[in-house]
Amino acid sequence: MLETIIEHFETLHPAFFILGLTLLPLGPVPVSPIWLLAGMRFGPGVGIAVSAFCLLVNFGIAYVLSSRVIRGPLERILLRFEFNIPKVPVEDAAKFTFMIRLVPGNPLCVQNYLLGIMRVRPLLYFGIGLPIQLLYAIAFIQFGGAIFEGQLGRVILAALFLVVIILGVKLGAKYYLNSKDGRRMAEIGEE
Repeated sequence: MLETIIEHFETLHPAFFILGLTLLPLGPVPVSPIWLLAGMRFGPGVGIAVSAFCLLVNFGIAYVLSSRVIRGPLERILLRFEFNIPKVPVEDAAKFTFMIRLVPGNPLCVQNYLLGIMRVRPLLYFGIGLPIQLLYAIAFIQFGGAIFEGQLGRVILAALFLVVIILGVKLGAKYYLNSKDGRRMAEIGEE
């Protein structure tokens, strides 16, 4: 059965895959399984390039949707309940963006929409978000490609790389959230 699924997957036109990789993460679809499939479908080199392009387009669409389309109606709804969308001070915007991008468990769409709704500057939105997401993408693409090609050594290396990224992110986030700046950023979110 797995062979049949892989056969059908290999015949899927690359344009459909690229479209799916770009648009599906705009909703609540986890992006990591798609990166695994990108590694299987395109191999590591092309998979990473395709994923980088798709992430760039996905980030752009999500930023425009969240900062221009969603923010206004959301602001009006929140004002009815006497809430405001918090403002991130300019001097804390980079730290806030890192915190949102690095905290594990946040789906990509939640990260994108939250940062866009809070109108984080595009330079920070893209400049911090793309490299962080590409690290994850590289690990998942390598893992998917290695599984598909049956290369046990690469599977182990990709899995270790992913574990290192996840542990590093968790430790970094824990350290930052316990720091003076982290507590101050948490207070901004509570306002």
